[in-house]
Amino acid sequence: MKNYYLLIFFFVTGIIFSQQNNSEKKVLNKNLSFAELDEKINNSSLNPNEKIAYSNIYYEKAKASGNIFRISDAMYSKAIIHAGKINQLKYADSIISLTKRKPDSVYPAKGYMLKANYFLLNMNLNQALKNVLIAEKFSKSQGNFEQTLLIKRYIGLIKIELGRSDEALPLFLENLNYFKKKPNKTLDVIFIKWVLSDIYIRLNKVDIAFSYLNNELKTLDKSNRYYPYYIMYKGLCLNIKGDFNQSKQYLEKAIGLINQTNDPLNLAVCYFYQGENIFKKDKNIDSAIVYYEKVDSILVKTKQYSCDIRDNYIRMIEISKIQNNEKKELYYLNRLIEVDNYFKFNNIILTKSINKSYDTPNLLTEKENLISQIRNENYFFSILSFLLLIGIVLAIYYAIKIKNRKIFFEQRFNELMEAPLLDNSSSEAVIAIKSQEEENEIDLPLEIVNQIMKKLVEFENKHGYLTPNLKQTDLAKEFGSNSSYLSKIINFYKGKNFSQYINDMRIIYAITKIKSDKKFRMYTIKAISEEVGFSNSESFAKAFYNNTGLQPSYFIKKIEENESQTV
Repeated sequence: MKNYYLLIFFFVTGIIFSQQNNSEKKVLNKNLSFAELDEKINNSSLNPNEKIAYSNIYYEKAKASGNIFRISDAMYSKAIIHAGKINQLKYADSIISLTKRKPDSVYPAKGYMLKANYFLLNMNLNQALKNVLIAEKFSKSQGNFEQTLLIKRYIGLIKIELGRSDEALPLFLENLNYFKKKPNKTLDVIFIKWVLSDIYIRLNKVDIAFSYLNNELKTLDKSNRYYPYYIMYKGLCLNIKGDFNQSKQYLEKAIGLINQTNDPLNLAVCYFYQGENIFKKDKNIDSAIVYYEKVDSILVKTKQYSCDIRDNYIRMIEISKIQNNEKKELYYLNRLIEVDNYFKFNNIILTKSINKSYDTPNLLTEKENLISQIRNENYFFSILSFLLLIGIVLAIYYAIKIKNRKIFFEQRFNELMEAPLLDNSSSEAVIAIKSQEEENEIDLPLEIVNQIMKKLVEFENKHGYLTPNLKQTDLAKEFGSNSSYLSKIINFYKGKNFSQYINDMRIIYAITKIKSDKKFRMYTIKAISEEVGFSNSESFAKAFYNNTGLQPSYFIKKIEENESQTV
């Protein structure tokens, strides 16, 4: 299903590189023949550095011979070392330029195959198919039947990637019919059957694919390079057939085997189907996501794409919707659009079973809607965050204010408790006016001032201010004076108007009684207010607060608390 174009390319070229990395340096024999150098370069036991060294020797020896086909062989060997890199394309163009006018049974077809492989590795299927068709044309013109079959095989692989599995099927059946008759081509047959199983899966003929896989696995050696892929494909078939438990076992084994090779795309396919096994059988979204995210990680890292893993993004979009995770949904929408743009660039045909809601136009519309929704939500959360911040600031301000008020209340309470009690004993009136200047300032005769001041002292000592509904005119008559004189003296000597003077005297009296009389503290606020001359509890509480900064109920409660703590 996947990255087998690199594997078959090595069979077409006849060059297979070992994954072994032997760092031991060896002395190379530079006097080997071309045949011996070919054998060295194709020796799978040699490490890449040795292969590079032998290819350099081959190249220098070929240039010295002047044989364009020897030189082409040398450049071909060097190109394989740089598979997928720009040097591969340069060597391919050099081979084509060198042999195009003098073709033989192998060249320049082999040069065009090299070029096709470069484009395949760089995800340009259109250019790959164009060059491999040119290779087929040259191979046919030179009558190289076996090479033509190998090229057809390569064409078939590209057609699979382009979504044209029905066109690839006859090409591989033709290959199978030919190579199964060749006793020395067993590895080719194993490869062809693997690809045929892939084609039949794509054509919804899973039972045929399953038959190919099972028959081959009966005799396939575990050391065979294709063994991991047969295990993998059996796991895929079991998944499609709905046997998720068996599929999980086979895919787990395949993952362990493929992990030992450099084949990230097939590994990604294993991860996707393993995620599907968990998602469909165990209904465990969290466990399935682990595998789906591994797929995305591989694709991001390798920049390789395949129709077979497109569904990974569809599944992640669906899961993101279930989890109401719009940011992840937008990410996977973008990834799906990126994959589809690759398909569009390469004219890849998606199967008809693809859900139409995930066609590119619909994806773009959904993306714009999602972006708009996320922006609106971001705006909403920004406003909400701002309001929460305001709320927090106000809460802190309110807490500080409450704390400060508490401190103030404690301080005022202590001050009131430390203040001396009201002196109820009689006292002589102090002469109010001591100089002519003061007499001139108040504009009242000294005799009248002293007379009223003596009466005020007597009034205070007898708690006359406790009389309910006491009016200034009534008190002035009681003093044998007038309201204007009384008002001037209270304002000048008490620093307040008559109403404030009376209320303050009442509050001072109330504080003294509350502090000294436990029984008095048991009165209701209404009763206390009437006791000290107020007409209602509201006016008493207001006057008490204005005078002390405290509510009378708070003052009484604090005294009770203090007394209970001292007991």
